[in-house]
Amino acid sequence: MRIIFMLILCVTLFIIFMTSEYVDRTFNGVNDEGDTSSYQEIVEYQVDSNSDEKTEEQRLDEEQEVVVTSIHEWIGKKEVDLVQIYGDPNRRDLTQYDYEWYVYDRGDERIQFAISLVDRKIVSVFTNSQSEEIANVIIGDLYEHVYEYYSFTDTVSLTGNRSSYQFELKEEELKMYPLAQIDDVWVKFYFDVVENSLSSVRFLDQETLLLLRPYSIVYRGELPMIRELTEEEWDEVQEGQARQIFDLTNDIRKSHGLPPVKWHDGTGQVAFLHSKDMYENDYFSHTSPNHGELKDRLQGEQVSFQRAAENIAAHYVDGIAAVVGWLNSEGHRVNLLNEEFTHLGVGVYRSYYTQNFMTPW
Repeated sequence: MRIIFMLILCVTLFIIFMTSEYVDRTFNGVNDEGDTSSYQEIVEYQVDSNSDEKTEEQRLDEEQEVVVTSIHEWIGKKEVDLVQIYGDPNRRDLTQYDYEWYVYDRGDERIQFAISLVDRKIVSVFTNSQSEEIANVIIGDLYEHVYEYYSFTDTVSLTGNRSSYQFELKEEELKMYPLAQIDDVWVKFYFDVVENSLSSVRFLDQETLLLLRPYSIVYRGELPMIRELTEEEWDEVQEGQARQIFDLTNDIRKSHGLPPVKWHDGTGQVAFLHSKDMYENDYFSHTSPNHGELKDRLQGEQVSFQRAAENIAAHYVDGIAAVVGWLNSEGHRVNLLNEEFTHLGVGVYRSYYTQNFMTPW
């Protein structure tokens, strides 16, 4: 019995020894190919488990509801947040600045979000929509009502990055497009001075405001630089600006009870060539030293018309600002709101803007 007991004990110790060695070798990942495969499967399972957990966190983050109570709160939000709420834009327009416009067309109203080309965050918002929530005011409010909440001044100071800036607004700028601040967001109010009412608004973060520099500025330090564009990029920018001017013109007409004008390719080409001519020959006039008056230029492109009129602008930050300028200029306003015009062509070249209204035969 003692011999049998000793044999059983030896066998048991041998089995325990071999099992311990296998577990130790497997833990260190140095056993043969089959065992290494088992080790890899354990590791892969752990990695996949962590990966699934991250994916779940990302999914929850993406599904988190975006809460915006006033339109200025979109500044700083992500592109993905915007698309989650508004869907895909009707159009994306490149700009000469460090952002592109996501344009949402709502018939006779619109809202545009400027998406940074660097981090895909919203750096500016423009709208003429009465349905959008704006802190304390709405589109159509009288100047005096808006002034009650945002006291406009002829000097506005900004600081940051060891630099200081001061915008100096002229009297007419205070009436047409004063500047104010809501929280840490800047807002440029656009007024129709004839009707003394708010026509549209543009919200901006500080970097974008300094990039556009829409007023005279005194500063110490550095200003953000506008990026260099290729010719192909300029073509895209100019086409987008022309389309925005066309759309905003029709928004204004509709808000005044007038029928929209239709796009006219031939007239648009005449407008583009005039903008380019003014830029290249450094003049600003309805009379081209090379191509004559509007009627001469229309006839030169074989555009047949009963009546025609032209608005021009130069050195505005973009087409939006140019349209606001026309709306607040008596002669240009007459063209914008002339019910006899049925067609429009717009041409933009660099910072020169031309719109040609016409009624064909």
